[in-house]
Amino acid sequence: MNQAKLKRILQQHVLWLETEGAEGERANLRGANLQGANLQDVNLQGADLQRANLQDVNLRRAYLLRAYLQDAHLRDANLQGADLRDANLQGADLRDAKFDINIRDCWRFDHAIFSADALPWLVLHPKWVELKDSVQIEEATA
Repeated sequence: MNQAKLKRILQQHVLWLETEGAEGERANLRGANLQGANLQDVNLQGADLQRANLQDVNLRRAYLLRAYLQDAHLRDANLQGADLRDANLQGADLRDAKFDINIRDCWRFDHAIFSADALPWLVLHPKWVELKDSVQIEEATA
């Protein structure tokens, strides 16, 4: 996706949020290729990012409250400081993604794929016992 189109989508999304849906449009980035994009500090509250390619994307401090990230490709993404409250990460590929305690606040991560170094953060999630059998943890490859 080119920068101009992404910028328009994000502007319309902010307008949609500010007017509580009366104007603008919710960001529909379903299946979009955003690999390597810089979305640091961007407000993506409630955005549809299902099956989006977010590999190597900088989502540091992004506002992802209630975002739909099912089956998203987030490998090597930077999610440090991102607001993941009630975000749906079901089936997402989060191998080698960088995040911190914020993963504790996401709504779902069942059937997601994580690197082994994510395990200390995952076990802190209140739903870990419920979801752990569906999560795939992969050891780093050399």
